[in-house]
This record gives sequence, structure tokens and C-alpha cells, in this order.
Amino acid sequence: MTIEGELTVRLDWDGRCVTGVGVRSSRPFAVTRILVGKTPAAAVAIVPKLFAVCGGAQGAAAASALVAAGAAGVEADRARNEHGVALETAQEYFWRLLIDWPQAMGEEAVATPVASVRHCIAATARAADGRSTLGNQAAMRALGAELSRIAAQSVYGMPPADWLALDGVPALESWLARGGTTCAKLLGRMLAELPALGRTDVRLMPAPRSDALLSVIVPALDRDPHYARAPTWDGVPAETGALARVRAHPLVAALAESAGHTAAIRYVARLVDLALLLVELAGTPRLAGALPWVQAVAVGEADGLAAVQTARGLLLHRVRIAEDRVADYRIVAPTEWNFHPDGALARGLRGMSADNAVVLKRQAFLAVQALDPCVACRVEIARA
Repeated sequence: MTIEGELTVRLDWDGRCVTGVGVRSSRPFAVTRILVGKTPAAAVAIVPKLFAVCGGAQGAAAASALVAAGAAGVEADRARNEHGVALETAQEYFWRLLIDWPQAMGEEAVATPVASVRHCIAATARAADGRSTLGNQAAMRALGAELSRIAAQSVYGMPPADWLALDGVPALESWLARGGTTCAKLLGRMLAELPALGRTDVRLMPAPRSDALLSVIVPALDRDPHYARAPTWDGVPAETGALARVRAHPLVAALAESAGHTAAIRYVARLVDLALLLVELAGTPRLAGALPWVQAVAVGEADGLAAVQTARGLLLHRVRIAEDRVADYRIVAPTEWNFHPDGALARGLRGMSADNAVVLKRQAFLAVQALDPCVACRVEIARA
């Protein structure tokens, strides 16, 4: 069984511009009903099976939250979880950049490198003796080198480490002018044809460090039993994901300074985040101050919170244990942050100009893809 549902984005359109945006989710939020009363070990086994997307991150979050709550019979291997979430994120990025992005812009998907990435990751996670090599530094470095080679050919047209040296708009424009990869061509089109698409003033999520999780997230979860449906940071919507993670990178910062937070810059951030991930897997030390992929904090006795960075942004699991059983379990997914009714997508589409319904729908879907929901999304247009 999986928990999915879909998003419906309704655009009120007067024939010239979008006058209103409604975002509705049919996700059932049934995890509490499913897990309450289960043993911690059973909960860890069940959680990854509930989600068709990012099951590895969900499993790592479940195990980490339960360990932080002091649950008996549950272990969380930090190195394996870190590598597993990082590889799942890399795989998601390759898919989004080479399959979903081209299709959203009317181009052919580039499927062969994505298949190669999936094969390499699966082979490393499943060694010849049937045991996973996740957590093995030598195996991760070798895999990082191979994934970097694939990315150099299919995504960047150069080694990811060299691409990360693009430190401003002129350097990016030179890369775009060469047009050596599908990603370069698509980004060039977006910057030329849709430079303002999805622009929003929604704040980027502050770094979710443990002190912030305890001072901001935990009180909000305690106050509002429905917090997971429309989460906020200090009471206001926040954007999570690649752009929030890599906002300080020189290229992302330069583009944001000149154009704001747009759909195109979210794709640039995704390219930066993937390149950073690949060079780290290949052995380059993480940037100073970079958060781990998986964090967990003890909130109180028998009460734990896990925060996992995924391709789509921050994933939270909060669990309480009583008498060796799950007493309460809540999940806050990245999609609920970015597709908040007054969040990054809604604000980014309000006021959008279009005199053609077909074009409007196509561009709105591209803005959706730039924020990357973890469920299917339908765009509807209502004539205002």
C-alpha cells in the first residue's frame, strides 16, 4: 500500500492574466492511523512501503526519529542513511533534469544516462554477496566518480567540479552559448523566453539545524494537529529544496540578485546541488557548514524528530512512544511546504500574464515541475 493522492492547481484566468491560484491536495495524511499502536520495529518496516517516491529517505527518517525517541529494537546506521539519501537524491535529480524537464518543455527525454545512473546505484547498493555497500567510503568514492562521468557527458558538458566554478552570470552565459547538453539548451530557453516564470517573494527556508528544529518546528507541531497539511516557518510559508540549500553558491546568488527566485533559477540550483553532491560522493570534503542529509533530535522522553534533506526539500518525521508502541506519528513532506496555499507556487503564478489557455497551462506546469511535487499534479484553468 502507498500513500499518494494528487495536487490540483486551479488558475483563475481572465484571458489576460492569472487573477487567483488555488492549490488543493488529496493526499490522505493517513500515516498516524496506520502506525499508531505498532511496535517501533514494525513502523520502520512499514514506512518505506507507504511512499512510492523517496522511500529511502522516508525509511531513514523513520529509523532516525524512532532512535531519537529511544525506541527499543530499532537501529539507525548514520553512514548508510547518509549515503542512501544522497544517492536517492542524485537519482531523482538525473530523472528530473533529463526526463521531466525536457518533456515539460516539449523536448525529447534523455533516458539512457538516467538508466545508467539507476543501474550504477543499484549495483553498488547490492554487492555481489547480496550485502549493501552503502556506508563503505571506497565504494561511494568509486560510485561518485562514475556518476560524475555520466553527468559530465549528459548534464554539464564538463566535469561537475569544473561546472561549479561558474561563479556569475557571464560565466553561465558562456556555458549556455556552447549549448553542449540538453540542460544547457533548456536553461537557455527558459532564461530567454520565460525569465520571470514562477518568481516569488516567499522566503527561502532557513537552515533547519537542530536548534531551529526544536525552537520553531516542534512548537508548531505541538500547537497544530494539522500542521503537516500547510506547514509554515515562524508562522509564514517557506520554500524548501535545492534553491534554499544552495542559495549561497556564487552562481545562484548572482542570478537571484538579478532576477529573483524564478523557475529558471530553481533549475540552476538543482544543477548546482547535483554537482555538489557528486563531487562530495567522489571524495571532496563537504562545504563548511553544510548540514548532514539526515539529522535527528530527542524532543523529550520517548519523543523524537528526524529531519532529512531530499531532492524536493525538507522531510520531517515526529514520533512519540508509549509502552513500547507508537503513540503518535506525523510526517511533514517537502511538497506541503512548496505547495502551501500561499506558498512558492501559488504566489509565483498569481498575476502571470497569458493570452492563450494552452500556453498558460504549459507554463504553469513548468513552474510546478521546477518545485517538483512528490505526487502527480493537475493544472486546471477557470475563466474568471
